[in-house]
Amino acid sequence: MEELQYRREFMSYGKRIILLWGAFIVCLLFVTIITSWIGSVISNLHALIFISSAIQNICVFMLPAVLTAYYITPRPFALLNLDSKPGLTQVLLVLVVMVVSMPALNYLVHLNESVDLPDSAIEDWLRNTEAAARAVTDKLLEVDSVGLLMVSVLVIGILTGFCEEVFFRGAQQQIFLLRGINGHVAVWVTAILFSALHFQFYGFFPRLLLGVFFGYLVWKGGSLWLPVIAHAFNNSVTVVFGYISKHDSSAFDFNTIGVPCEGGFPVLALVSLLVTVAVFVLCGKRLFVKL
Repeated sequence: MEELQYRREFMSYGKRIILLWGAFIVCLLFVTIITSWIGSVISNLHALIFISSAIQNICVFMLPAVLTAYYITPRPFALLNLDSKPGLTQVLLVLVVMVVSMPALNYLVHLNESVDLPDSAIEDWLRNTEAAARAVTDKLLEVDSVGLLMVSVLVIGILTGFCEEVFFRGAQQQIFLLRGINGHVAVWVTAILFSALHFQFYGFFPRLLLGVFFGYLVWKGGSLWLPVIAHAFNNSVTVVFGYISKHDSSAFDFNTIGVPCEGGFPVLALVSLLVTVAVFVLCGKRLFVKL
């Protein structure tokens, strides 16, 4: 990022953070108001959820990131690493990693959901928040046509993946790196923020690891498009398999791949982990070209 020129009034790290998160809070309040109004004029629940989700992604995540990047430098897309095109080999390796790691991630989700916290108001709040988020997701997946499935993929898969990556990996992580913070620290702290802001504790650790992977993709892979592709692929696969399972009772549950029967040993999850590590060891320098 040394070749970029920065606007003098936004040279300080504090101002950059305040600008990003201040814009985030303002846009969040705006979206809360506008979606409440939309809810009063749109009676179709599916349409309301799709529209609200799209507005939230664009206004709460993408807009603050782009505005912050614009005020930091005259070349905002360079700052966000959106002007760097990944190589075909990188893209293919990203998809390979996402596929082979799925059983291991599913098992980690299972372990995370199995965490038994002491009975308390905090546990009740976490459970209720999780249930509310899952109810919205389930409603988005309750589509009865291929056309609506494509809309779900567009909104939940592609748009969400793009906007969240622009905010977290494009803006927040880059601000950390421009501050001179150690790259590994920047990746992990950004991933923690990314997972925590989903307000779903029982999916916190799998989402944290995905966030770490996304962070290294842009830091060492050289392009924000790599985590965008990975994020969009992950979300889209969940949408498609959710649709299939709801319309075909004989179809296997995608989320159970890698999760053994009760008391069983997670063989598939372990194999998935080993294969994923092997891909990183054998092909890491092709994926993370800055290593």
